Amino acid sequence: MTIHVIQPVIPNYREVFFGRVQSQLAPSGERLRVYAADLDHLGVKSSKWGVFEGTFVCKIHRLFGGVALYQTGLDFALEPGDVLIVDGNPRWLSNYPLILRAKMRGIPVVWWGQGWSVGSYGNRAALRQRIMRMMDAVVLYTEKEREDYLSLGFRSDRTFALNNGVDIEAIDAAIRHWDASRLEEFRSLHRLDACSRWCVFIGRLTPKARMDVLIDALAHVSRDIGLLVLGDGPVEAELKSQVQKLGLADRIVWAGSLFEETAIAPWMLSASAFVYPGDAGLSIIHGLAYGLPVILHGDRKQHGPEFAAFEEGRNGVSFERGSRQSLTEAINKLMEDESHRNLMAGNAAHLIRQTFNMNDMTKRFIAMISKLRKDRPAR
Repeated sequence: MTIHVIQPVIPNYREVFFGRVQSQLAPSGERLRVYAADLDHLGVKSSKWGVFEGTFVCKIHRLFGGVALYQTGLDFALEPGDVLIVDGNPRWLSNYPLILRAKMRGIPVVWWGQGWSVGSYGNRAALRQRIMRMMDAVVLYTEKEREDYLSLGFRSDRTFALNNGVDIEAIDAAIRHWDASRLEEFRSLHRLDACSRWCVFIGRLTPKARMDVLIDALAHVSRDIGLLVLGDGPVEAELKSQVQKLGLADRIVWAGSLFEETAIAPWMLSASAFVYPGDAGLSIIHGLAYGLPVILHGDRKQHGPEFAAFEEGRNGVSFERGSRQSLTEAINKLMEDESHRNLMAGNAAHLIRQTFNMNDMTKRFIAMISKLRKDRPAR
């Protein structure tokens, strides 16, 4: 029995997840097969191939000027007892022949994707939901999305949530690696005594990240607050020019793009808060995992589904989207109340060790497969 999963690419965090799912399935004789491309239509690259058995390389084609997408290399056989899991983006035209073939053979089809994509509500969401209702099961990114979909009439026994998360084992190992003495040496090496408190940003430096708003805000917060920037991207030069004009060079550290958790950890452990001024996704979970209260704008519809982990006043504070003044006030508010910040830090770390992590995701995924097997046994 084989579980076939269709994905655009396999980024690093998905590689870890699929590897753990495969390990859980192996004792029962089931196989996981993941089909993805080296590079997707957005420029996202797959992680190292061949880390776990059962990965197959596809090729992505843009159709109608990129309005629709098609993957070739999906000519695998579907056998009784198999499960087909497709990426939950209706633009993938290559999914529909697979879905039809599976339906004709009595093979359950799972639609895996975001319930609400960034800024995608209204008619676009309604079209996606009509397609989703035709599937045997729907797997959403978060419990909050699942609640939303149940209120729309989706069946509770056919609607699942994974609580998309991070590799908490790797993060905890990295935290242990950076003991107090190593962390002190790191801070000294990178002159992090220039400010008594640091905010940290991690992510691509793109227009949607709205780092220009954060840099403007930094010029108006307390002068002992600095900013650590983990990432690079197309607007990096523009942002550095803005920093020079505002005279903030001594309060911002550009760490560059980091991927290994042991390299990310000392920067995160040197910060007091995580801030993402634009529309955030999985990076929210990354910040919370390090016990960092998060500072985010409060417009849920513009964030990725991982915004569901944010709780106002419990593990972070929000500000008005795009407002420099509101962001300034949020940073000052969080940084000035140390006792409340420490309480939020504990809440943040606790949440990600309960859910929004790879271990919990794996359990939820296996439970979903077991439910399908029980309700629709192999013929």
